[in-house]
Amino acid sequence: MEYTSGLAWVADKNTPEKTYVTRVLNLGTWEEWQALKQSASRDQIMDAVEHPLKGQWTKKGKSFVECVFHRILPDEALISYA
Repeated sequence: MEYTSGLAWVADKNTPEKTYVTRVLNLGTWEEWQALKQSASRDQIMDAVEHPLKGQWTKKGKSFVECVFHRILPDEALISYA
């Protein structure tokens, strides 16, 4: 998988793939999303969507994924600041 430089502040080549996919879906630009689609397999992306990391999703990222992939993420996937 190719890591883009735009998310260097939250991910680099040592970041686990599932974490990187999650961060692109949450924080990435349209260009980073397009780069992810080119460099990651559908299985890698769907693993991050269907088995979300607990406490790693923003509300907007969760809504985006639910709309695009037609999968409902559990509320436990949302970042908690409490």
